[in-house]
Amino acid sequence: MLDSTTEIISQLLQGTVEALDIPEELHATAVEEYGYVGNWLADHADIGGDGWLVYPQGSFLLGTVVRPYGFDHYDLDAVCRRAIAMESTTQAALKADVGGVLRNYVAARKDDSGGPYGFEERKRCWTLNYSMPFHLDVLPAIPNPDGLPTGILLTDKTLHEWQHSDPIAYGKWFKERMAQEFIAKRISLAKAARTAPEKIPEAKVKTTLQLVVQVLKSHRNLFFANDLERRPASILVTTLAAHAYRGERDLNEAVLEAVELMPSYIDQDGEAWQVPNPVEPRENFADKWSSDPERATLFFAWLNQLTVDLNEASERHGLDKVTARLSESFGLESVQKAAGRLGALYLGEREQGRLRFATSTGVLSGAGALPVKRHGFYGDSSAG
Repeated sequence: MLDSTTEIISQLLQGTVEALDIPEELHATAVEEYGYVGNWLADHADIGGDGWLVYPQGSFLLGTVVRPYGFDHYDLDAVCRRAIAMESTTQAALKADVGGVLRNYVAARKDDSGGPYGFEERKRCWTLNYSMPFHLDVLPAIPNPDGLPTGILLTDKTLHEWQHSDPIAYGKWFKERMAQEFIAKRISLAKAARTAPEKIPEAKVKTTLQLVVQVLKSHRNLFFANDLERRPASILVTTLAAHAYRGERDLNEAVLEAVELMPSYIDQDGEAWQVPNPVEPRENFADKWSSDPERATLFFAWLNQLTVDLNEASERHGLDKVTARLSESFGLESVQKAAGRLGALYLGEREQGRLRFATSTGVLSGAGALPVKRHGFYGDSSAG
């Protein structure tokens, strides 16, 4: 039973991001495609067999995927790591080598309905395009000799220096921030399914921190819908949210707390802004802010607007009014879908409660005494 507006908001936020999350069937297809691409690169890349490794990174790895606003395609990322020394290649050569192998992969699967129909070069990656509602960005990389064992160096068409990163170590750091809740929820799901916790796939467990990141990204996508170039990168938002998360279980409370604390993890020294990768400090997730200060201004304006939107929603009464306010901030379709599911759940609980009451008091007899007033829930807070 929903006892407060705060609880309604939390439930609507969760339902909204669930509507924007990658569907389970499409998730399975994407996992399969990661395998296809990885096996092809491993088998066809280098005659010398120096080793090519493909693995997911970003939101797919972290469980924080959100469908971009206004699009039906999901952005998925993968790293293609070649086990060669930096001295034996250049950024341009590595990018071209990986592109050549991917071109052959696209050609080999041209008659496969599930394969990519084409690919294109971008600043740091090659993008494989599919008829299915996702595309896959493949980032060429080599090992970083001056970092953790999982550290990598990335190419960038506009920068002379190799770019440092470590998606595997970052994924471990992020999961450590939510480890306690993850374990508890996995055990709970296992008990319900009458199976061992390790048999519950990680993708089926959704923690409050993951939901917080998805809420932030969903609101960001609509706020920056007309300025995609200055939209804060997902990795920046995710990092700040993970730093700010304090273990709250109520989603609305956790989002508001994160928004309040996120700025305290941003450093500024003169005109230089810093949000270091927590596992590879040489990677600065706010590197674009120094050359374009308007990005920082808009970032803080976005956080402020999110606080305003959630606070104004908390002042509304009734599911319909809360839904209307959140729809302005998170999109009409996804919020209304969440409201529909929430309303059906609430009415179901009311009917069950009335049935238990009627049975225990002897009111229920024959077919259908005690009708349920269905029209009062949306907006009439006195109903029920």
